[in-house]
Amino acid sequence: MPIRIHDKITGSVFLRNFDQGVFDTLGATPDASNLADPCYALGVNFADGLRNVPVYFSQPEPIFKKMVFPFIAVHRDDCLLAMHRWMGVGQLEYRAGVPGTQTVINGVSGFAEYQMKPQAFPHDITYTISVWDRYEQPVQTTLLKVLKTLYPVGRLIVYDDLGLKRSYEYYWEGSIASLEEILDPVTRARGYALTIRVEGELDLADPYTTGSVSGVDLNVNRLR
Repeated sequence: MPIRIHDKITGSVFLRNFDQGVFDTLGATPDASNLADPCYALGVNFADGLRNVPVYFSQPEPIFKKMVFPFIAVHRDDCLLAMHRWMGVGQLEYRAGVPGTQTVINGVSGFAEYQMKPQAFPHDITYTISVWDRYEQPVQTTLLKVLKTLYPVGRLIVYDDLGLKRSYEYYWEGSIASLEEILDPVTRARGYALTIRVEGELDLADPYTTGSVSGVDLNVNRLR
């Protein structure tokens, strides 16, 4: 069944929009108090009270060098074309009248020009979210906060380049992995990692404008 064609212009989404969507859905916000080390922050209730845990978009290895715990690292893994969710050639994402081209034809109001954009290509995008701390108990506290926010099945909130809100289904992939990192002979870090798969899409085609169809002329030749 064809997907619904929007009658209003929508924006485009690409990888960066989904990266931001992971932070937004997780509840992480820009940490304005840490301008020397730009990152996001997620409020976590520890035994000694509420603390902001830094959230980085990166592999965790460079962050270990800072020796600041706890922290959360978000890493985009793969972006796999998912043609089983593609609706076929000719499917449009939207068909909207171009502002300023309103017209009336045979008593019917419409537009002289329409802007259209082909359907985005569906992709499965995977992310690994890892949580780290020096000791087991506090790292589990941060892990629980993440798991309570990113349920096994949920919807990722994404904003396109026009600021319009969208949502995409996501699922846990695999198991919750237990991690350990030896930082030096006397220091180690404990961690856990969770992978989610987002059923997303990438806008790879530009919108285009066409004139409206006011009538169709047929030239039918008699069969001989």
